[in-house]
Amino acid sequence: MPKKITLANHYSNEELEKEIKSTRDGRYRLRLQAILLAQQGLETKIITQQLQIGNDTFFKWKRWYNEKGLVGIKEVSQGGRPEGNPKWDNTIFEALYKKLDAMEEYWSVPKMQEWIIETYSVEIPTSTIEYRLKVNGYSFKSSRPNPYQGDKEQQESFKKRDYSWYPTDKIQTS
Repeated sequence: MPKKITLANHYSNEELEKEIKSTRDGRYRLRLQAILLAQQGLETKIITQQLQIGNDTFFKWKRWYNEKGLVGIKEVSQGGRPEGNPKWDNTIFEALYKKLDAMEEYWSVPKMQEWIIETYSVEIPTSTIEYRLKVNGYSFKSSRPNPYQGDKEQQESFKKRDYSWYPTDKIQTS
């Protein structure tokens, strides 16, 4: 059973309410509301149910508030990997942009990814490549299915909007 954590009296209820009203950060507002409710004397069970948060989370927020006040609950890590997102070497993308500018052939995003793996021995996710392309003013096309074995006559009649090949019992008339 977790040990009861008594809140430090860093701020008054009025100061916390003013901070809640002034912030635009929803996560920070939720933490402030939890601290305010605890400071007003509500039970942990009621607070966690009302705000739909876990007990562990609530006790963690209380600890941070006790240690650093409002700064403790405002500057909270958003989770994820401890080292953050990997930072990709910009020289990889600069070389890729030079290849694209030369435009010797069509480059799809998966092909760009393969080239990066072969050249730099680094696997960069396709979503990262797409993002970097967009940010740097490049556009890309995703592949579309090509019915290369389709009936050429049907394809031509479809282009002309000729539906004589289509079974008449499936055509709805109003």
